This record gives sequence, C-alpha cells and structure tokens, in this order.
Amino acid sequence: MIRRKILWLMIMMVWVGMVTSIIVYQGGDYLAVEETVSENIEVIEESKSQGGGKVDDINYTKAKDSQNEEDFFIEYRLERDKARSEQINIFREMINNPNSDEITKKEAQKKMLALTDKMEKELEIESLIRARGYKESLAYIHEEAVDVIVHTNGLNKSDVAKIGDIIVKITGFNFEDVTIIEKKIETG
Repeated sequence: MIRRKILWLMIMMVWVGMVTSIIVYQGGDYLAVEETVSENIEVIEESKSQGGGKVDDINYTKAKDSQNEEDFFIEYRLERDKARSEQINIFREMINNPNSDEITKKEAQKKMLALTDKMEKELEIESLIRARGYKESLAYIHEEAVDVIVHTNGLNKSDVAKIGDIIVKITGFNFEDVTIIEKKIETG
C-alpha cells in the first residue's frame, strides 16, 4: 500500500512538473479557483438533510455559461494542479530541510501522502464520470466534502444519483457531503 502511494506520488510529481512547465511556458495568469467557481455558479437546488445518506442529500447546482466551457475546465484544472504543486513543494522542502526535526518531517510526509491520495481520488472520479458518457468533469476533494463539476446537456435525478454513487464509493463521504455542479453545454 505504501509503495503504491509512493509510486503515485512520484507519477504525480512528474505530472505536476509538466503542468507547471506548461503554465510557465504559456505565461499563464489564472484567476484563483474559488473566484472562477464563485463567479460561474448559481445555486438551483440544495437539499439538506439530518443525516440519512440518501441521493436526495446531494447538493446540486447549475453553472452559468459565461465563458467557453473548454477554457473553464482547462483553467480550473490548471489552477487546481498549480495549487497542489505548490503544496507538494512546501512539504518536500519541509522533508528535505536539515533543520526540520523528525516529527515535522514525518508530519509533512503524512500530509504529502494524504494530498497525493486526494489527487488520485480526484483523477479516478473524473475518469469514471467521463467513462459514464459525460464530456468533462472536475473533482475537488476538501477535508470533509467533495465538489464535482460536470459538463453536460442536463442532469436528471438518475444522473445525479449515478455521479453521487461514484463519488461516495471512491471518497467514502456521505451523500450530504457531495456537491455536484452542472456546467451546461452551450447549444448553437
């Protein structure tokens, strides 16, 4: 299990390095993820429960079509990966710093493994949602919740249930800790 995580960490470090070099090469100046998402999200429906863990407990929102959908997903993913790369670099510096004590180094290693685990789960969620036939998806796992943006022509309750089921199985979170954001495909 540890070897698998270390292998994933190494793969993710290489991948993050490639993404970082693309950002630097393109001279990318991207908005913060939270600003981008908050400007593009309009809450349609949000159900809150007292804990049953049912599909009806999934938070569901719809994003406005204020920019090119493909750019939205590319920019969001690049910004997320950039933030994660910075976190990994901080942990790596703590681990490699000769002035850090063993407790600090072990804590940094633990946090770096947890971060790579989140990254692996996000990638798995996105891949499985795309495998279900949706054009694009983005996942962001927080400490106690997960947000997923799905590029679609429209989600019905069955779609929300399928996507929610994927998220719950991969993350172990309850349905009420899942937010699915619908990013509509522009027609015309």
